[in-house]
Order: sequence, then structure tokens, then C-alpha cells
Amino acid sequence: MTITNAVDLLKLLTLSSTALPIGAYCYSQGVESAIEKGLIYDESSSKAYFEEVLEMVLVRFELPILKRLMQNFTLENEFLYWANLYRASRESKELLTESQQLAFSLNAWIKDVLMLDVKVKKQFGFVPVYAQLCGRLGLSPTDVLTAYSFSVLENQVLAAVKTIPLGQMSGQRILWYLHGLVPDAVHSAMALSDDEMSSSLPQYAMLSMQHETQYSRLFRS
Repeated sequence: MTITNAVDLLKLLTLSSTALPIGAYCYSQGVESAIEKGLIYDESSSKAYFEEVLEMVLVRFELPILKRLMQNFTLENEFLYWANLYRASRESKELLTESQQLAFSLNAWIKDVLMLDVKVKKQFGFVPVYAQLCGRLGLSPTDVLTAYSFSVLENQVLAAVKTIPLGQMSGQRILWYLHGLVPDAVHSAMALSDDEMSSSLPQYAMLSMQHETQYSRLFRS
């Protein structure tokens, strides 16, 4: 199912925009540590790293759980099951704190801009709050997964552009390359069964934990 009207498109563009005041630009989600450890150092290594983020972080776990949260946004027990699983998947204090802060800010936006009551507590983290909102807005899961992938990848690439630093055109080439991979990635994530999902990424968690004590850093994670 794809976007069929301008109203839904505008909703998704708003939720995907860097102008959404939830503070996502403050976080690199491991990118700054990856640069410090020499995993990312130029355009080629950036492409390889972010392609792995798309496959291992998004396709294997965050996109499938986002889909399930949206599908169950009116069913309390089922929704809480997936929300708790998502919260448990934040493998470092930093990742959990980041997710909860983004959730707090998105809930404030829901109350102050949409004038809606808050349905999901910040303790569950960002993805459950985001999924609940997208479900309430009646958006297509496929479109939401695509928009979420765009937001995550854009934020991480921009972190690399600022920190390595890469030129803006280099960053745009990386994004254009990654965007070409997203449709197939979303298709794979939509088809993933429950027992194929996995959030076990030890090295990714280690990058986050190492970032907590990194001497020089621009980002909060």
C-alpha cells in the first residue's frame, strides 16, 4: 500500500522533517563512536557502515517492530508486548535515555500541536510513541516504515558529514545511494516473521557505551 493522497504525504513529511522539534539532531546513534574507532573515515566506508545499519538495525528489528506496533495500536496487551520488547532492545543506558527523551519530546508535540491526548508513556521509548501516533493518523505501515528509514539514515549521514567531516555533496551521494536500497529493505522488513527478528548487535551496543566516556564529542549519543 502506498500514499494515495496529499494529506497523508504531508503528515509523513512533517513527521520525517528535521524541523520536527524533538531534538533528533542532537544524537549520532553510534556514528560519532564509529568515527572515533576508525570504522567510518570517508565516503566509501560511510556507505558500507550505513548500509549495514539499514540491514542489521532497521530491517532486522526496528522496522518489523514498528510495523507490529502500528498494527496493534488499538490492542493494549499486544501493543504493550511489542513496546516492552522495543524498550528492552536498547542495549546501553545512552540508547535508552536517547529514545525516552525523543519520546518525551514527541509526546509534547502531540499535545501542543495536534491537541491530542498522549497514549504512550515516554518510558517505552520513541518508536512506540511514533507508531501509536502514525496508527492514530491512519497512515500506511509501508509508507511509515519508508519515512522512518529516511529519517534514521539522514540523521546518521548528517552526523558523519559534520564529524569526519565529509563535504555536503559527498553526504548527498551517500544518501542517494542509501535511498535506492530502502524500498527493498522495507519490503524485506514487512515480510519478516516474529522468530526472524533480532536486536542483538554487540558491537553497536559497545559503540554506544564507549561514546558515554568519549573525550571529545559533538553529540549526546
